[in-house]
Amino acid sequence: METDEKPKVPLWLQYALEELGIRESGDAAENPNIINYFKEVGHSNIEKDETPWCAAFVGAMLERSNLKSTKSLMARSYLDWGQKCDQAKLGTIAVFKRGNSKVLGHVGFVMDETESHIQLLSGNQENKVSIAAYNKDKLLGLRWPTSANLKKEDKNEADESIPNSSAFDIALEHVLKMEGGWSNHKDDPGGPTCKGITLHTYQTAVRKGLIEQGSIDELKALKNLTRAKIKKIYKQLYWRQAGCQYFHFPIAISLFDAAVNHGPSRAVKLLQTAIDAVVDGEVGPETIKKTNILSVHQALNKFISVRRAYYKKLRQFNIFGKGWMKRLDQTETIAKGHLTNNLYPPEKFPAPNRKARPKMQTTQMNDNSKWWAESLTVWGTIVTALSTILPAVGPFIGVDISAELIQHFGDTVAKLIQIIGGITGTSMALYGRARATTKLTRRPMEMKV
Repeated sequence: METDEKPKVPLWLQYALEELGIRESGDAAENPNIINYFKEVGHSNIEKDETPWCAAFVGAMLERSNLKSTKSLMARSYLDWGQKCDQAKLGTIAVFKRGNSKVLGHVGFVMDETESHIQLLSGNQENKVSIAAYNKDKLLGLRWPTSANLKKEDKNEADESIPNSSAFDIALEHVLKMEGGWSNHKDDPGGPTCKGITLHTYQTAVRKGLIEQGSIDELKALKNLTRAKIKKIYKQLYWRQAGCQYFHFPIAISLFDAAVNHGPSRAVKLLQTAIDAVVDGEVGPETIKKTNILSVHQALNKFISVRRAYYKKLRQFNIFGKGWMKRLDQTETIAKGHLTNNLYPPEKFPAPNRKARPKMQTTQMNDNSKWWAESLTVWGTIVTALSTILPAVGPFIGVDISAELIQHFGDTVAKLIQIIGGITGTSMALYGRARATTKLTRRPMEMKV
């Protein structure tokens, strides 16, 4: 499915993407997420998650998007829903045959297509919400919503009411699920935290002008963060700080989750360790290049492995380890669910900004300039000149220093003093130049002899 523009992601597909990885429990305790799909389409009597649930999943996603579902648990019920489509596009409802049955079927949302297959996001695929390929030979029909499917009649077109989503939007929904609400565990080094945002991060956001604190105290303000403020903080201080936008989505969502959990710099270092790049905590051309040398699947596996090992080294692992491992498993599942699509191409890393060479200073010296006599550079040069030049020119100006030195101390001592003076003067000149931070200026000076 090739288009010239980046495809729009309809709202029902956004909701479906958030459910990737939800699976049947396989034991006595039923998965409440799957049971809730049945409830959302009017089948609250069903209490077993083994009941075929692909149609319930599709219906629940449509209901959440302000669209009327068929309320049926039969996949083929969607052959009469909405309007017929001649071609598959992102988010189209696709209905397939199941075996040789003329009644049973399978239904889900189109993610991508090849010449022979359609990539389908749906529930009850290997007992979980996943993306899988289906042969077009089994395709029964493609459907798209119309205004008749809307719950609210004040909207004219279904697709006009659907906002676009971005890689960040999908990643944020995942992270918010992982983080939960308010916490302030005594053993949590992050301290007071609301939806993954620590008090320190909140203070940083206020200081940088991303959000305003308001008149209430910081802890109360943190507890009452609005969705808009949460999104702004996460995008600027985690998503972009960790450079997530420069990677393919499976890496980006994993890096983002790590940035929120470990801090952006630590998350980047873990990725750089995984791909054998220079570990400096900053995303640059080398980190991107070495990540892209590997396949997305290889890079993701290496990153997940390094992150798992890092968790196990933390002293709080005995307390939080089980939750951390569960979080990592769920992040891996949703990341791998996106391996086969290209909905969110990475941004290009910006080219270096080549600044023009600085112009010569033409302004007058300010009041911070220092007197030339305070300069070690100047005095070092003077000492060097006196010790090396004066003995040679002294006789011409009536000062026979060398003869007097030879008379009193001998020729060897005079040469030694000359050498020491030269070394001392040169050292003073070099040291003075190295520490010089202010400009020289002239100041009247009297010399009395």
